[in-house]
Order: sequence, then C-alpha cells, then structure tokens
Amino acid sequence: MELTDKISEQKDSGEIKRQIQRYLRWWPLFMASALLGLSVAWIYLRYATPQYMSKASLYVKSSAGKQGGMVGLEDFQNMALPGLMSNEVDNEISVVKSKPLLYNVVKSLGLEIKAINEGNVKEAELYETSPFRGKILNLKSPRNFGSHTYTITPVGTQGFKLKDAKKEISGTYGLPVMTEFGSFTLTRTPDIQFNAPLTLIVTNPKVVADRIEASISVVIPQKKSSIMELSRVGTNPLRSEDILNELMKQYNADAIKDKNAEAMTTAAFIDDRLDLITRELGGIESQKENFKQANKIADLEAQAQLSLQNASENTKKLMEVGTQLEMVDSVLRIANSSANDQLLPTNVGMPSGLDGVINEYNQLVLTRNRTLRQATPSNPAVQQFNKDIASMRNLIRDNLRKSRTSLQISMGQVQEQISKSGADISKFPQQERVFRGIERQQNLKEALFLYLLQKREETSIALSVNTPKAKIVNPAYTLGEPVAPQRNKIYLTGILIGLILPGLFLYTRFALDTYVHSRRQIRQALPEVPVVGEIPNAGEVDGDLVKTNDFSSFAESFRIMLTNMKFVLKKPAEGMAPVILVSSSVKGEGKTTVSVNTALTLAQNRKVLLIGADIRNPQFKRFMQLPNDGLSDFLASTDAAANSYIVPSGLSQNLDVIPSGSIAPNPTELLANPKFGTILEDLKPHYDYIVIDSAPMLMVSDTFNLLGYMDLLLYVMRAEHTDKDMLEFADQMMKENAKGKFAIVLNDVKNLHLSYGNKYGYGYYTEGPKKKKWYAFLKP
Repeated sequence: MELTDKISEQKDSGEIKRQIQRYLRWWPLFMASALLGLSVAWIYLRYATPQYMSKASLYVKSSAGKQGGMVGLEDFQNMALPGLMSNEVDNEISVVKSKPLLYNVVKSLGLEIKAINEGNVKEAELYETSPFRGKILNLKSPRNFGSHTYTITPVGTQGFKLKDAKKEISGTYGLPVMTEFGSFTLTRTPDIQFNAPLTLIVTNPKVVADRIEASISVVIPQKKSSIMELSRVGTNPLRSEDILNELMKQYNADAIKDKNAEAMTTAAFIDDRLDLITRELGGIESQKENFKQANKIADLEAQAQLSLQNASENTKKLMEVGTQLEMVDSVLRIANSSANDQLLPTNVGMPSGLDGVINEYNQLVLTRNRTLRQATPSNPAVQQFNKDIASMRNLIRDNLRKSRTSLQISMGQVQEQISKSGADISKFPQQERVFRGIERQQNLKEALFLYLLQKREETSIALSVNTPKAKIVNPAYTLGEPVAPQRNKIYLTGILIGLILPGLFLYTRFALDTYVHSRRQIRQALPEVPVVGEIPNAGEVDGDLVKTNDFSSFAESFRIMLTNMKFVLKKPAEGMAPVILVSSSVKGEGKTTVSVNTALTLAQNRKVLLIGADIRNPQFKRFMQLPNDGLSDFLASTDAAANSYIVPSGLSQNLDVIPSGSIAPNPTELLANPKFGTILEDLKPHYDYIVIDSAPMLMVSDTFNLLGYMDLLLYVMRAEHTDKDMLEFADQMMKENAKGKFAIVLNDVKNLHLSYGNKYGYGYYTEGPKKKKWYAFLKP
C-alpha cells in the first residue's frame, strides 16, 4: 500500500512538472508578450495626463455654548437629545458637499464653459491659460440640456465664430450669444494669445456640480474632531485649488446667511414690541397729563417722599418682575404658534437661562432647513430633526409656563407688599394713589422701551458682524507628486497582463486541443496497445526518406521502431516472410511515408517487398519513379503470377516494389480477390519482409480485406493531426480484428523530449549544423 502511494505521488509530481514544461516551451511568447505589455505601459504613461491631489482643511466652530446659559444646561440638552452635539461636524460634511453650494462654486468660477486644445494624441483643458472666460446666462430647458460642443475661431480682436455640426454663429466678447439651448457670454482674457481654433464645451452647471461632487472627498481625520479635510484629484492643480477655496468661501457665506436669518427674526420681533410699547407709553402719558389737569396737581414728590420711601424698593422690584413677565408672555405666544420652522427671539432677558435653550432650538431649526435643501421631508434625517425640534419646543413651552407662574407669584407678593404700604399712606388723598399708579405704569413702559432699544442695537451689531462659521486652517494646496498614473504599478500591470494573456491563450488552446501529441497520451488512453515508435519531423533540408548510412534522428527513430516491433511481431513459418500492414485512420497521417521508410530501413540488410495497396490514392510516386501498371492491374487481369509487376525501387538494391497501379473504380472488390492472398503466399519465400501500404481504415473499407493476410498491423497516428477520438477506433480495431497483432507508431513528432524527458531523445550521432530561419526563436 505504501509503495502504491509513493508511485502515485511520483506520478502526480511528474504530471505537474510536465504541465510546467508544457508552458515553458512557449517562453519566447511569454517574453514577447511581456515586452509588448511594457511597451504599451510606456506608451500609456507617455500620453496619459498626470493627476494631482489638492487638499484643504477647515475648523468648524461648535455652536454649543456661544450665547451662554445656566450651568449644566449643555449636559441637560445632551440628555434630552442624545448625539445631537457629537454629530454636528458629521452633518456639516453633507452641507459642504451640498448641490446648492457646488452650484454656486460653478457659477462663481465660470466652470460651465471650458476651452479644450486638441492635440494629435490627446486633448488638454485650458484653465489659467484659457484666452476667454464664459458664463451661462439662462437655459431654455435646464432639465433636458447636458452639454454642447462648438469649434471657436477668433475673428479680429473683439469677435469670434462658433461652429457646430448644424450651423455657424458669430459673436462679440461681452455680449450675449443666443443659441438653441439658451444664451451665454464670453469675456476675453487679456495677455493670452488666441490665434488658432479651439474646442468650446458649454455644460449645464448642475451637471458640472454633480461631477465636482463626485470628485471631492470630505473626511474627518480623527473621531470627534472639529477639523474637516477636503481633497480633490484633477489634472489641473490650479483649477482644483480654486474649486476647494471657493467651496470653503461659499460654505462660510451660507453659514453667515443662516445666522443673519436668526438675527433678522429677533430684530423684527423687537420692532413689533417697540411699536406696541410706544403706543401704550403715549396713552399712559396722556392719562397722567389729564389726571394732573383734572386734579390741579403740580408736584406730589415732596409730599409723598417720606411716605413712599418704604414702598420705592417694592416698586422697583415690581418693575423688574413685570418686565420679565411681559417678555415671557410675548415669547410664549410665539412658541404656542403652530409653525415648526419659526425662529424664537433671543437675548430679550428671559429668566432662568431660557436664552440658551432658545439659541439651541434656533440652531436645530436652521440645521433642519439646510438639510431640506438637498433632501425630502420624508428623509429619515429630516424626520429625526422634526422630532428633535418638537421635543425642544415642548421643553421651551414648559419652561416658559413655569417661569410665568413663578413671576406671577412674585408679582402678587410684591403687589401685596405695596398694598400694605398703601395702607400706611392712606392719609394721602385718593388722587395721590391714582397718580402714583399712573406713574408706575409709565415707568414700567419706559423701562421696557429702553430695554428693547438696547436689544435692537445689539441685534443690529450682530447683523453687521459677519464672523465666519468655519476657520480655514489650510488653504487649498497641491501635493508635489502626481497621484496618478503610478508608474511602477502601470509597468507591473503591463508585465502581469503580458504574462497572463499568453497564459490564458495557451490554457484555452490546451483545453480545446483534441489532438494526439505524444506517446504518453496514447499509453494513457490505450494501456494495452504497444507504441513501438515515435517518428520525428523530417525537416525541410534532409527530406523524408531514410538514406544509406543515415544517422539522423529521423533514420534512428525507424531503427528503434523496428527493434520494438520485433517484440510484437510473431515469427511466421520457417522461410516465410512476415507481412507488415501499414494503415491509419484518415488521410494525411503519413502512413505512406512510414511504409516506405520502414521498408528502406529493413532493406539495409534484408530483402524487402513493398506493396502499394492504397489503390484509391497511390502515393509511391512521391518517393520513387514507378511504372503505371501495378497491383490494381494485376488483380483485374487474368495473370496468375505477379512477377511482371515487381520493379526495383531505385532507392535500395534490396527493396522491390509492387506499385498501386491504375486507379480502379472498384478497389474494395479488387482487394477482396483471393489472388491477393495467393501472390502473398508465392512471394513470402523470396523476401525477408513484406510491407503493405494500405488505405485509411476509417474512410474506406479496403484495408479490412487485407487484415487476414497480415502478421502485424502497424497503425500510424500523426502528432497534432490525429484526433483523440481516433484512439477509440484504434482500440476497437485492435480488439475486434488484430488482437495481439496491433502496434501504433506516432509520426511527425516535433518535440521528442516531451515523450522521453529532457535528458533523452535522438541524436546519438553528429548531424551537422542546420540553417535556422530568422523567426525560429519565436517557435517553442
């Protein structure tokens, strides 16, 4: 069992080695393909446009805690809305790459119109060296327009001519150009020459914005970092840097616009309150004036100074509480409205730190509104924002109600204390008390009026100060080395493709190969059939005949075949020549060549007769000069003896030949004539060997009539010509008609070392140098 396993392992390793050698035979093809791959890679690198990476970085300022608030408020908000603050920078990534911002970048830089300089091999986009700049004014159908290409030719110094496949348009720099898709303008760039035609491409700005969005990458280098890194890969470094710088500029401008929207809402609220307070204050002053006139009161301060000293402190407190209560009521009315997108006023003196909560609510509304610019209301992120806004609004309402209740209680307590003080001064006339009430209302409204004036000034200052939301840490810059194409990878890819393609070609060729190539394939398919020899390709110089004293590999292969054939050929009766029948499956396998050379090799020291039994397609005249009469004429005649049809071969004095004769219309019937067997019996005593060249057995049935006369059927197969399916036919022939009298010879083998191994083969004698073709190194 162990011996069997060892033999099996040796066979497996030998098979792997043969498969490797099978591919190594084609090493010139692999080398040529690899060199071709390197050449293609070099040509690609020669004409490929280098791509450079441009980078920039932004520091996004957090919106938390900008306005201040009560201690611990930020922690309370993080508990109420988990993840809101930690995801703030992540949300800004979508804002930076939003389509409206990129659209503004395209319009600001004029990227919708570009000039192309077409060369012989590749084209180059002109950016900083473009002789003109362009801008689309309007598009008739923005959704259906993609791009349009013109050839632009200069006309004078202020004009140009546009030409496409349909028509030609003349234009002037600075004036609108009317086209079928819309209108645009071109502006001449000074100090840049424009003498030759260029290609002008007009593209929909939205399409350009989509392309830029796909080319820009925005990442956060570290987790929970406030730094965003922007990068873009492009063929023009200056263009990429301008895009990144303009994108950061537009991002800050959009953030300032959102911030101003909040301040403008607060300013509008303050203006409304100022108008109301002004009217109320005017009414109180008129009431005070009328009261003084009706009661003829000039100055009560001196009279009530002593009595009101105790009540002044409570009055001041009542004014503060009243102011806060008025603000709480006003903001609560706005918070109770149904509009979820309405911003609430800030910095109006809310008690208990409510200004900080309102600031966070306004930031959440603004973030939700920015997200809606590039998402639908059904977007999960928008729905989450709506939930967070509703939650925050309810929180603000609850705090406002609680504050109002607390202020009302405080005001009641102050009023109670004032009433108590009023009882102490009950000695003053009723008019004094009414007058003081009017005066208190006047002071309250004046304090509120001044407070709102102050807040309006603060809001105006906030509108005038445009502090950017993000700080530009690194303006756009370009790396020194191009990121693509990478030369080493391109060369390596070229070599790998150059090696893989011939490997795939050979693998496909081997997989689809159905021909017999070597003795080993025959032995694997027909283990019971002996293979007595392999005949190499004779070559174009030496010819395909074995000569006298011939020590070539071609002649040596026939000697080896005859030596092996002796172990298969059974000895006939004493004094009788053995009959060797040579045949094949189909035409073109070299059976006639094998027949003639087998006879020549035997005739070197023996008397041999060669019979041409292929009377359908005789081929002996390719090797020797023979008369027209032959076997077919003898079998069709009444002659009893065939001696008159035997002629010398002219190749060897020991070789006689019976030619095939005239081509007969009934070869099968002729070969079935008993006269053929009679002449064989008559001729056997006069020769040492009789070699019969017969017709292919798969094509015609002529040879089957001769199987009864032969002592050995030498079945010829041709390497790279005989199909493997013929092996089954040969096996059937052996088992049914030539059991024990059957041998195979493989003809026209081009690489004998594949059958015998690299260390063995023919060529024991010096054959002399052979002239090689110039392309011989390409052949395996």
